[in-house]
Amino acid sequence: MKNSIFIWGSKSYALIINDFFKNYKKELNLDYLNITKKNNLKIKYFFDPYSKKINFSNSAIFSNKYSQLVKNIKDCKYFVVCIGGHHGMLRAFISQELTNKGLKPLTLISKKSKINKSSIIGKGVVVMPNSYISSLSNIGDYCIVNSCSNIEHEADIGVGTHIMSGACISGRNKIGKFVTIGTNATILPDITIGDGAFIGAGTVITKNVKKNEIIIGNPGKYLKKNNQRVESFFIKKLKSILRT
Repeated sequence: MKNSIFIWGSKSYALIINDFFKNYKKELNLDYLNITKKNNLKIKYFFDPYSKKINFSNSAIFSNKYSQLVKNIKDCKYFVVCIGGHHGMLRAFISQELTNKGLKPLTLISKKSKINKSSIIGKGVVVMPNSYISSLSNIGDYCIVNSCSNIEHEADIGVGTHIMSGACISGRNKIGKFVTIGTNATILPDITIGDGAFIGAGTVITKNVKKNEIIIGNPGKYLKKNNQRVESFFIKKLKSILRT
């Protein structure tokens, strides 16, 4: 159990996290790990109920069977949920269930990123290389900040939000929970984006966005509603397994 890591996921996001841990003392900013003993961190399990195998090299054990989930969790101390894209609500839900089971979320900040000391970084956040977070910003739990993205001063980013590569979040923006900001999107200053909104790649946001709206284009225009949710059957299944 000592310093063993449980990874939920097996696709591209898991591959990136796996690469971090090949030489994590060189790749990660250890000040954000929030653990007392930073030696010998190692991924022990990958779990993905929707995959047959992992398509990258790793010595960890892979499982796709719910019957093995509790045992795998008991063998680990830390976790990362490798579910990205527009699935922020699912990522946060699974993360909370794993926390309730006693695992601790890892906050993974690339040494090649730059974060102002006055900004607050939540638990389970992943910040990729060459990204920038300016002063007095707040990044909520289980957010993903992709490579080369820019978050300016006094931005408030809600739980489970995914900011994709090259996106620019201007000063004093308020972004809700479970939002997806697409690649190279730009959010102008003093704008509020509601929970569950989806901002398309390259979109320029010039006015407030309501909850669960999908916005695309330059300037951004409403496309349709974003129906983001965690399926009830999955909630019941995971709770029945982890809360026994």
